[in-house]
Amino acid sequence: MNLNYYNTFILVAEDSIADHGEIPNTKRQNKTVGEIQFELLNGHDYKYMQEEVLFETHMLHKNIPEEAREAEREAFFSKSQACMRTSPLGKRYGWGLHFNQDGYVKLVAVDNPEYLKLANQKDLTITRAMKSKR
Repeated sequence: MNLNYYNTFILVAEDSIADHGEIPNTKRQNKTVGEIQFELLNGHDYKYMQEEVLFETHMLHKNIPEEAREAEREAFFSKSQACMRTSPLGKRYGWGLHFNQDGYVKLVAVDNPEYLKLANQKDLTITRAMKSKR
């Protein structure tokens, strides 16, 4: 099963009110999915593929011990998974997601000039994060 995107730019959701890339910070005891994904991706341009982000987020969000990684990975990918279009980063926090030709992802803030450049790049597949409301 391959969940990765290639040569794709995920724009912020159509109903997002974010006008800049906001750092998720809920101040909750346990980190949210958005906080975990931001920490994984921010400053780590093109380090992770979508599958890795989804699985690492799952491991951290559910506090799964490292020794259970292999069994958990098999169980995680045996079920269908929501893609990064459902990420709070694009739905709520103003972050676009650029996947390069090798499938590795980089965060791009909606207020960064690079965002507009990528959004208009003809050789990329352009899609949007899912709307928060139907």
